[in-house]
Amino acid sequence: MPPKKTKTIEDQENTMHSHYFKVLEESFQKYGKQTIVFYQCGSFFELYNLQDKTNGQNHFRIVEEFCELTGMTLSCSKKTEWNDKYIVLAGFPEHSCEKFVKLAVNNEYTAVIYIQGKNPIQKQREFYMAYSPGTYISYDTEQNQQLSNNIMCIWIETYKPFHSNQVQFVCGISSVHIFTGETTIFQYDNPFYMNPTSFDELERAVSSICPSEVIIISKMSEQYTKQITQYSGINNRKMHYVYINENENQIVENCQKQTYISQMMSTFFGPDAYETCSEFYQYTIATQSFCYLIHFLQEHNQDLVHKIAFPKFNNTSSRMILANHTLKQLNIIDDDSIDGRNSGKFSSVLSFLNKCCSPMGKRLFQYQLTNPTFDSEWLQKEYNITDYVIRENINDTCELRSHLRKIKDLDKICRQIIIKKIYPKSLFSLYESIKLISEINCNISEYSELTSYLCEHIETDGSITSILDTFLQYMDSVFYIDRCKDIETMTSFSENIIKESISPELDKISKQYKSYQTLFDQIKNVLNDLMCNYEEMPDGDYIKIHSTEKSGNTLQITHKRGITLKKIFEQIHVLDISPELKLFTKDIQIIKAGASNDEIDFPQLTTLLKQIAIYKEKLSNEISKIYFDILRTLEKDWYQKLEQIILYISRLDVIHCKAYTAVQYNYCKPTIDNTSDNGSFFEAKDIRHILIEHLQQNEIYITNDLTLGNRDKKHGILLFGTNAVGKTSFIRAIGIIIIMAQSGLYVPCSEFNYQPYKSIFSRILGNDNLFKGLSTFAVEMSELRVILKMADESSLVLGDELCSGTEIESALSLFCTGLIDLHEKKSTFLFATHFHEITKYEEIQNLNGLELKHMAVHYDIVNQCLVYDRKLMDGQGSRTYGLEVCKSLHMEESFLENAYNFRRKYFPESSGSLQHSTSRYNSNKIKGFCEKCKKVLADETHHLSPQRNADENGFIGSFHKDHKANLLALCEKCHDEIHREDSQYTIKKTTKGFIPMKI
Repeated sequence: MPPKKTKTIEDQENTMHSHYFKVLEESFQKYGKQTIVFYQCGSFFELYNLQDKTNGQNHFRIVEEFCELTGMTLSCSKKTEWNDKYIVLAGFPEHSCEKFVKLAVNNEYTAVIYIQGKNPIQKQREFYMAYSPGTYISYDTEQNQQLSNNIMCIWIETYKPFHSNQVQFVCGISSVHIFTGETTIFQYDNPFYMNPTSFDELERAVSSICPSEVIIISKMSEQYTKQITQYSGINNRKMHYVYINENENQIVENCQKQTYISQMMSTFFGPDAYETCSEFYQYTIATQSFCYLIHFLQEHNQDLVHKIAFPKFNNTSSRMILANHTLKQLNIIDDDSIDGRNSGKFSSVLSFLNKCCSPMGKRLFQYQLTNPTFDSEWLQKEYNITDYVIRENINDTCELRSHLRKIKDLDKICRQIIIKKIYPKSLFSLYESIKLISEINCNISEYSELTSYLCEHIETDGSITSILDTFLQYMDSVFYIDRCKDIETMTSFSENIIKESISPELDKISKQYKSYQTLFDQIKNVLNDLMCNYEEMPDGDYIKIHSTEKSGNTLQITHKRGITLKKIFEQIHVLDISPELKLFTKDIQIIKAGASNDEIDFPQLTTLLKQIAIYKEKLSNEISKIYFDILRTLEKDWYQKLEQIILYISRLDVIHCKAYTAVQYNYCKPTIDNTSDNGSFFEAKDIRHILIEHLQQNEIYITNDLTLGNRDKKHGILLFGTNAVGKTSFIRAIGIIIIMAQSGLYVPCSEFNYQPYKSIFSRILGNDNLFKGLSTFAVEMSELRVILKMADESSLVLGDELCSGTEIESALSLFCTGLIDLHEKKSTFLFATHFHEITKYEEIQNLNGLELKHMAVHYDIVNQCLVYDRKLMDGQGSRTYGLEVCKSLHMEESFLENAYNFRRKYFPESSGSLQHSTSRYNSNKIKGFCEKCKKVLADETHHLSPQRNADENGFIGSFHKDHKANLLALCEKCHDEIHREDSQYTIKKTTKGFIPMKI
C-alpha cells in the first residue's frame, strides 16, 4: 500500500484560504456587498484579500476599505499565493473582536464571524454569527449608549382591482426592536400616484420607528422603488433591496405561501397563532414582510428571534392618523435639519419633553408621543394619575428622579440573556437595578392609586413586591453578586462567582484549586519570612508573584536579594511549609529571570504550578458551563417576570415625567368632553408654543385664547398678519397641544377642553426637504388632495400659506375651493394667509362656520417702528403697514476710531458689554445701559409684572416671575421714577428690536 499522504502546512493554508474566499462570496450574496468576514485563526481573527502580482491592486475593495477605516494594515509577509494572486491579510486578537464588530456595524457593514470548530486538528471553520446595524446587540448596558435598535422590512406592490381601472399601491410594514423583542405589523393601501402623499403612512412609520436597517421587497421598478424611499424619508440607513420581478428568490416566494406562513407563526407564537389571529389573513402583505424579516434575523443570529413578542397590529388600534409628515412639520420629532441639530433639547418637542430617566421610560414616552390616540378612556386615566402624582407630590417625596437615573437598560439586558451575550457585570447591573426598583416600590407603596395603576399588567400570582423579592433572592442564591461587578467575560473566569452547592462538581474543583493556591501562598510567605527575619524588616515584601498569561504564576526576587536568600539556605536546610510539605533548601534554585530579577524554582513548586494552571482552567470552564446554565434558567423562569418589572418601572417613569414637566413648565390638565355629536373641537385659553416660549427670552410669550370646532358651529379660521408676527408659530402651537393632549400629557395652556381628534393634516412651509425634484406647488397639491379626500368632522387641518406656489389667480381659486370643501365636511381647520382678496368673495362670506382673525401689529409713531403685539384679534386686520426709513452717516473710520478712544477714556460707562454684570434674579439678564433712559449704566433690576403677583411656584400666569423678559435693567433714578408714577411696562418686539413700553 502506498503511504498515506499527510497535509502540509501549505495544503492547510490553501484549503483555509479557499474556504475564506468561498464564504466571502457567499456572504456578499446573502448579506449584500457591504459585508466583511472575520475568520478565526488560533487566537486571532483575520481578513484576507487577493493582490494582483503585476499592479499590486487588491481584488476585494470592501476589505481594503474596512482596513483603512479601522487602521489595520494588509500585509503580505509570506507571499502566499492563491489562483495566481498574492494573499494579503490583516487581523486582530480574539479579545478585540467585539471592538471591531462594533466598528463595522457603526459604519453600516455586516460583519460575518467564522470560528474554529471543536476539532483542534482539522481546524475547520464554521459559521458563528452575522452582525449588521439592525441586528447588533452590544455588551453595553450604560444609559448613554444607543437607546433603540429597530430593523424594518417594507414590502411594496401595486395591483389593479377588478372593479376599477385605478392602480392601487399596497405597503406592508413590519419591524422588530432588537433590544426589547417588540414587533409591529402595519399595512395600508391607496390609489397609486407617484407623489409624496401616497407614502405618508410609510413616512410616519419610518419617522416614529427610526430603523437602523431597512429591507425593501418590491415588485416595482428600481426607479420607482428608489423614488418611494426618497419620499418616505428612508435615508442614512443601511438598505437592502430585493426586486421580486428581476430574480428568482425562493425565500420571497415561500413568504407568499400560506403553508410557510402558518408554519412560521406556529413556531414562534403557538400552534394556532395563524388560524386564530385574523389580522394575519387580513394584512397579507404585512404578514409576508414579517415572515421575511424573521428569516433575515434568523440568518444573522437564531437567538434574535427567540421569545420575540407577538406582533402589535397598528391597523386595529385607536391611533390618531398623522398625515402629510405631521410629526416633522410640527417639530414633534427632529426634522434632520442643521438648525434642528444645533438646537439641542429644543430641536423637537420629543427631545424637550422626554424627561424620563431610564432607557425603558424614554422608549415608552417616545412611543406614546409619536402615536397619539383618541381612546378617551385611556387618556382620562393618564390625566387622572398624573394629577394624583402632582397632588401627592410623589416625585419630590419619593426622590423618584434620583433613583430612576441609576436604573440600567433592563430591556437590553433581558435580550442579552436571551441571546446568551451578557457579561456577569451586566447581571450585577440587573441585580442593582432590581434593588433600586424594589426600593422605589417600597417608597410609593402608600400611594394606592398609583400602585394600582402601575400593577394593572401583573398577570402572574403575587404582587410586584413578591416578584422583585423572589428575583433578588434567586440571584443571591446562585451568584456571589459583588464578585460579578467588574467581570467582562463569559468564558474565562479567574474568580468563582457561583455560590456553593449549585454544582457539586464545581465545588470539588474549587476546593482543590483553593488548596493548591493556599499551598502556593504558604510557600511564598515562608520564603518571605526568611528574608524579613534576615533583614530585620517584619513588614518587608521581598518575594513577588510574577504572572503572565502564557506561563502563569512564578515566584521572583531581585538579583541582589536572591544572593542573600542563597546565603540563608546555606544555614537552613529544611523548610516546614505545611504539615504535608517539607522543602530541602538544597533543591531550591535561584535562576536568572531578567536584567534585575531572579526566579525561585524547585520540583515541588513546578508540580504545584502545573496543578494550579490545570485546575484554574478546569474551574474557569466549569464556571462558564454553570453560568450558561443559569442564563438558561433566567430565560425560562424569569424572563416573563422581568418583562412585567420593566413595564412597571417604564410606566412609573413616564407618569413621573408627565407630572414633572406639568409642574416644571406650568401646564394644565386637559378636560375631555365627548357630549358633542357633531365631531371634534377644542377650547383653549392662554395657548403657548412649547418650544418658542423657552427659546425666545427677550420678551414674555404672548398667549392667546381660541375655541374651534363643531360644538359652537365655528370650525374654521383664516389667520392674517404681517410676516414675523407669529402666525405659523401659533398654528404649530395648536397642533402640538392636540398631539400632547392625545398622548396623555398636560398641555401649555391655562385651560384646555376638547373632544379628541382622529386625524391631523398639516401643510406648513419649510418642510419640503423630503421632496427634492418636486415644485412647491406640486407638493402643495399632492398634500391638498390627501386632505380633501380623508378629512372629516373628526379631523384637524393646519395650513400655512396654502397654494403659494402658483400664480395668484389659480392660487385664490384653489384655496377658496378647498375652504368650501372643508367647511362642508365640518373639519376643524386653521390656515394662515396673505390673501385678503378672498374676504370679498360671496362664496367665502357665505361660510357661516368660517371666522377671520389676525395677529395684531401696530406702528409706533414715537419710536418709528412696527410693534408686534401678537394678540389674536377678530377680522382680517390692516392690509398695509407703515414704512420706516433709516439713514446713517458714513464717517471716516479714522475719525470714528479716535472718537471711540476718547469715549473709552472719559466715559468708561460705555465700555464693552462683556464687562457688564448680570441680574441676581436671572443670570441670562445682562445689566448694560439703563433700558429706560439709555444714558447711564443700569445698577438695579425691576420686575415688570410685580413679584407679589406670583404663585407659590413663582409663576405669574403662564411665565415665571424671573423670566428674562419680565426683568428691566434700570439706573436708580429711572427705577425710582417708575415706582413713583406707579407705571406698568411690558417688553414688545419691534422692527428696532425689543423695547419697553407703557401699558
